[in-house]
Amino acid sequence: MKSGRYQPTAEAERAPAGTPVGINVGVGAVMIVAGALVAAAVPAAHNGWRLELIAVAVAVAAAVTADHLAMAAVVPLGWLVADGFLENRSGDLTWHGATDMYLILLLVMAAAIGLTAGEARAENRAHRNSRRKRTP
Repeated sequence: MKSGRYQPTAEAERAPAGTPVGINVGVGAVMIVAGALVAAAVPAAHNGWRLELIAVAVAVAAAVTADHLAMAAVVPLGWLVADGFLENRSGDLTWHGATDMYLILLLVMAAAIGLTAGEARAENRAHRNSRRKRTP
């Protein structure tokens, strides 16, 4: 006979608490700002390198957080910072046609690569921890 008490399932007991999405978005925002500060030191004539530094910041944030939902907020933030402060240099947001399409593609691919690396790192860590628990 069942009692009226709540009994969690095995899946609910194993679910990790994880870092809240808001914290992960904050980590991504800090990485974007840091990348923009580094990119600002690169001469404006090398605009491609400046934009790639923002993509590297997105990839590192994705690898560190491994949070898909947070990257859905960080990638547009990266585009806004890159467009407003690296391409236009005065905070104005304008559409530059093919350049902005390539930038969006670059940021999405950087996030995907970073998320893949972050999930592989987490899986590797979980595998190592499970091996340690089994060994006497």
